[in-house]
Amino acid sequence: MDDEKRLEEVQRFLQLDFDKYEQYKAITDLASELCGTPISLITLLDKDINWIKVATGASLFASPSETSFCQYSVQQEDLLIIPDASKDKRFDNNPIVHNDPKVRFYAGAPLQLSNGYRIGTLCLFDVVPRTLTPTQQKMLKMLSTQVTLLLELELSQKQLQSHIQEIEAKNESLRSIAQMQSHDIRQPLAMIIGLVNLIKEGDYSVDAEWLSMMTEATGILDEKIHSIVNESMGNKDLKLLRYNKMVEEIEDYAILLLDRNGNIENWNKGAEKIKGYRPDEIIGKNFSVFYTAADQETQLPERLLNEARQNGVARDEGWRVRKDGFTFRARVTITAIHDTSGETIGFTKVTRDLSVLK
Repeated sequence: MDDEKRLEEVQRFLQLDFDKYEQYKAITDLASELCGTPISLITLLDKDINWIKVATGASLFASPSETSFCQYSVQQEDLLIIPDASKDKRFDNNPIVHNDPKVRFYAGAPLQLSNGYRIGTLCLFDVVPRTLTPTQQKMLKMLSTQVTLLLELELSQKQLQSHIQEIEAKNESLRSIAQMQSHDIRQPLAMIIGLVNLIKEGDYSVDAEWLSMMTEATGILDEKIHSIVNESMGNKDLKLLRYNKMVEEIEDYAILLLDRNGNIENWNKGAEKIKGYRPDEIIGKNFSVFYTAADQETQLPERLLNEARQNGVARDEGWRVRKDGFTFRARVTITAIHDTSGETIGFTKVTRDLSVLK
């Protein structure tokens, strides 16, 4: 594994606010309960620090990477189980093994992203030697997969929100350009047009003074036009174009942009792959077409939009319907998009097909 690239991925996910979402803590609580251990953690392993982002049974926030158990867990795809760390040579000089709290048992399931990089772990600790049953091992790996899915969904939502903010900034730039066009450009342009008309009508002959006035007005106009080009196609716009292309090419997630009523405005390759519709077949239709008849009868799509309007985000897991009529299990996150006054103007919707994980 390319460790430099792995560390870049870790940095991307460290920007997430783990305390904002209760699902992570629910997973560590469940892991401890199912496996009978006092401590369960979600960690992200950076170069020098093992960041403890969520904890059950502990109040730690970080530990040195060089003494962490997780440094070994991210090196393998499968579960790492250490029944008794005091008998493992890798921990002969580890302070948390030979001093308080005298850790003995460790089990770590790596958080492996869809691109293959392992950024951290869902791990268990105990101060007595022990092991896990096959069922407990299976459950721990399943829970680590859930953590990874949540992480990738949350990061996608954060990136989409940033994308929307970029668009709003671009719109503000366009408004400035319109104002510039109304005042700064029209003045030199009107001067040039007026001079040309006077010359065409034969009212005045072209002399050095007139040519100087024409040159000055043309230079001002040229300067304003260059200013517009730089404003409208600066670095942020090039980044935006690259970002749009990236979102369009993502195939593991269906990423949609909805208007305030839930009608589809944008559609990426992942949406076409997962849901089966071409963009020209689905853009403009309401996203409720992806829900079963039973969910439509209970107005689940409308309730999710209302929840997003009220709370900023709505999450759901359930059966969804493809174009061919077949259903699939999906995890969905809907995030409200607001204008500068706080009014909801639309939604982003990210869907993960859970059936491909089986």
